[in-house]
Parts: sequence; structure tokens; C-alpha cells
Amino acid sequence: MGANSLLGDQHHTRVVEVFSTITSPVFSELAIVISGYMVTYLPRDVTLFETLRKMNEVRPFKLVLTFDAMEIYQEKLRRELKEALDSVVAKGFLDFLDSPPTIR
Repeated sequence: MGANSLLGDQHHTRVVEVFSTITSPVFSELAIVISGYMVTYLPRDVTLFETLRKMNEVRPFKLVLTFDAMEIYQEKLRRELKEALDSVVAKGFLDFLDSPPTIR
């Protein structure tokens, strides 16, 4: 997705490499913080989902999405994030996860 990607193409391999170094036995969740305006790009961010799939192959995790927004926009962005996440799930982009993603 180029400039609108939550995770640029050039970082895909490096992120997976770094992720593979996690050895903690208590690790179980991967939390992604999305800036408010990026919520609208989530359903189209194929690079992000490819990276998450590779990361899950290295070490399975539960996916948690949250957002960074001013308090007055939080409820609106929570709804938008839920809609975006529902779209992503419906498209099967997260079908590799053992449990459904959550929003916090």
C-alpha cells in the first residue's frame, strides 16, 4: 500500500526477524496501536496482514488492536475500528489466527 501502509513493505522482513527473537514463555498477545486516521486504511493494508501471518507462523499470538486518539474522538474511532476489523475478518485476512482479534 505504499505510504498508507501501517507497515511499509521494506520493514516486513525485519519485523519478522525481530519477532522471532522473542523467547519469553509468557508472551501471548501482540498489540498494535493504530493512529486514528489510519483506521480507514486497515481493511486495505495487505502488507500488514502478510506480515502478521508470517509472524504467527514463527510464534502464535492473540491479536489486540487499539488506537491512539484524543479522548473526544475515542468513541467514534472505536466504532470505526470495529467496522474496519469486521471487514478484515470477513475478507479472511486474519483466518490464520487461533482466536478472533480484540479491540481495547
